[in-house]
Amino acid sequence: MIRLENLTKHFEVPGKEPVIAANNVSMEVGKGEICIFLGPSGCGKTTALKMINKLIPKTSGKIYIDEQDIDSMDPIALRRKIGYVIQQIGLFPNMTIEANICVVPDLLKMDKKKSREKACELMEMVNLDPKIFLKRYPRELSGGQQQRIGVIRALAADPPVMLMDEPFGAIDPINREVIQDEFLKMNAELGKTVLFVSHDIDEAIKMGDKIAIFREGVLEQCDTPDEILANPANSFVKEFVGTDRALKRLKLLKVTRAMMPFRMVLKPEDTMEAAANKMSDRKAHIAVVVGPRGRARGYVTSEEAKGVRNGMVADFIDPIPGMINENDNLHDAVSQMYAHATDWMPVVDDEGIYKGYITQHIIASLLGETPRKVGDKIV
Repeated sequence: MIRLENLTKHFEVPGKEPVIAANNVSMEVGKGEICIFLGPSGCGKTTALKMINKLIPKTSGKIYIDEQDIDSMDPIALRRKIGYVIQQIGLFPNMTIEANICVVPDLLKMDKKKSREKACELMEMVNLDPKIFLKRYPRELSGGQQQRIGVIRALAADPPVMLMDEPFGAIDPINREVIQDEFLKMNAELGKTVLFVSHDIDEAIKMGDKIAIFREGVLEQCDTPDEILANPANSFVKEFVGTDRALKRLKLLKVTRAMMPFRMVLKPEDTMEAAANKMSDRKAHIAVVVGPRGRARGYVTSEEAKGVRNGMVADFIDPIPGMINENDNLHDAVSQMYAHATDWMPVVDDEGIYKGYITQHIIASLLGETPRKVGDKIV
C-alpha cells in the first residue's frame, strides 16, 4: 500500500554541511497495517512522515501509495486523500464539532447528508454521543475528547491512508489508554493503512503491526514488534527497546502460544485409584477435574491420589487458583499467576471450557530465558 524507495531528505544550512534528516529510507507497509515510526528526537521519523503527504519536499527517492508515484499527484489533492492527525489536534475553534469533522468532506463536495451521517457513526465509535457533542464547540470539550475528534476528523472523508504525528502524546495516561483501545477497535473495522510517529515504545508495541526504528535519518530496523523485541538488529535497537524487552513481549503473545493442550482429564465420578494410575502413567503432578460440560472444576495432585486409594475424585478436589482465557495475553497470565501465588494456571475458552494449561516454565521457555522442565506436566 505504501512503499518508500531510497527516500532521502537533506536540509541546507548556510555555511555548514547539509543536515541529513532521512538517508536512503526504504520500507513497505501493507494495506490495513499500522506502522509505528520510533526513534530519539531528531532521528528523522517526523520528516519521513511529512514527506509522504508532501508537507516536506523530498530530496530524492520515491514514494508510492497504492502503486502510484506521488510525484505525479497534486499536493493538495494528495493531502485530501490522506487523513492527518497531529498532537496539537488543530480543531477550528469557531466551528462546531460537526463542522470540524466534515471540513474535508465539504471541501470535496461530498453529499452533505451522508457526511453528517458518517460524522455520527464516527462519534459513536469513539464513545462520544453525537446528540450531545456534535453541536458543541472545541472549547466545550476536554483534551481527551478533542483528541478523539481530531482522529475521527481525519477519517471523515474515508481516506485509505492515515498519517499520525504523536497524536496521543499530550493526553494523560488513563485517557491515552482508552483512546488507543478505541482507535485499534475502530481501525480493525475500517482497515486503514496507518503510519504513526511515536516516542513511546510501549505504545508502539501495543498498536503497531510493524515498528520502524530510526537513528540519525537511517532506518535501523523495520519489522513486527515481536521480531524487534526478540531479535533486535543491532546494539542501538537493543538498547532503544530496553533491557526488559523479554517482559515487553508478554503483551504481544497470546496465551495460546504457550498453552499446552491437555491429553487427559479427571472427572468427579472417577475413583482416586483410577486417578492415581492415570497420573502415574502420564507422569503428571497435577490433573485438572472437569464437569460434564468440560468446565474446569478444580484439580487433584498426584500425592493426594497416591495417598488415598479409596473414594471418589469429587471428594478430594482442590480449588483452582485462577483461570486465564485463551484469548488473553501472557502479561495477563503472569499477573494472574502472581496474584494467586501459583506457577501454573488452567486455560479456558469464553464458555469456561478447559482447553489446556500454562506454567511459568513454559512462558520462560517461550521467551528464551530458561528451558522447559521435562517433569513439569499437568493434564
